[in-house]
Amino acid sequence: MRQIFALLTILTLCSCGQQNEQTKTTPVIVSDDSSNKSDNSVTSEKTESKPVSDWQQYQDSLRNEILKSKESEILKRSFLQEMYIRNVVTISNDSLRFLIPFNLHGPDCGAPDCYSTDISFSFKFGDTVIFPKNLSFQEHEHGCIDKEMHLSGNFKLFEQTDKHIIYHSNQHKRTLVLFSSNEYTETTAFYFTGVKKNKINGKNIYTIADVTDENFSEKDYPFTSWILTTNEYENFIH
Repeated sequence: MRQIFALLTILTLCSCGQQNEQTKTTPVIVSDDSSNKSDNSVTSEKTESKPVSDWQQYQDSLRNEILKSKESEILKRSFLQEMYIRNVVTISNDSLRFLIPFNLHGPDCGAPDCYSTDISFSFKFGDTVIFPKNLSFQEHEHGCIDKEMHLSGNFKLFEQTDKHIIYHSNQHKRTLVLFSSNEYTETTAFYFTGVKKNKINGKNIYTIADVTDENFSEKDYPFTSWILTTNEYENFIH
C-alpha cells in the first residue's frame, strides 16, 4: 500500500508538460474493507471529461473579453493583437515595450524550463505600428544556471510580411521571428541562437518546429515562450 502511494506521488510530481486542459484525472486508492484486510490494494482512475468544443468556446469567450478590455484600438487591430492580449506588449508613453520570456528550450516538454532567455526591446508608437529597420535589444538568461548572462545588441529587419517578421543580429548570431497569429505555429514568437543570417527565413519558419520533419533536427528547434503558447486565457485576466 505504501509503495503504491509513494509511486503515485512521484509520478505526479515528476510529470512534464501542461496537464491536458480538456481532461482532468484524479487517482483514487481503493482498499479492501475491514472485514477482509489484505496487503493488496487496487488503484483506479476516475476521469471527468469536458467536451473539447465547450472548453474551446469558453477560452474564445475569455479571449474576446480580454481584447475588449484593452485600451489601444490600434494595437487591438494590429499585427501585435495576440501579444497585446497576453501582456507581452505594453505601452509606455510614446513607445511599445516588449518582454518575451523564452522559457521553453526544447520540443520535448510543454512546461517552462528552470531557466529563461528573456528578450526585451522597444520602439516608437504613434497612429500605427511600424517595425523599425534597426532594433536595439537586450537578452537576459537567468534561472538554474551557474551565472546569469546579459547581452545587448542590434537586430536588423531581414524579412517582413503580413504573417511574420524576421529580425537578425549578425554580431550575436541571433534571429527573432514574430508571427501575427498563433494559428500558424501555435505561438507568436521564435528565438534562435547561433544561426547565420540566411538560416531562418520565410520558407522554413512554418515547418522548422516540426520535430518529425527530417529536414530539421532538435538543434534547429527554436526557443519558445510558455506565455505565447498556452491556450488558457485565464492567465491574462487582471
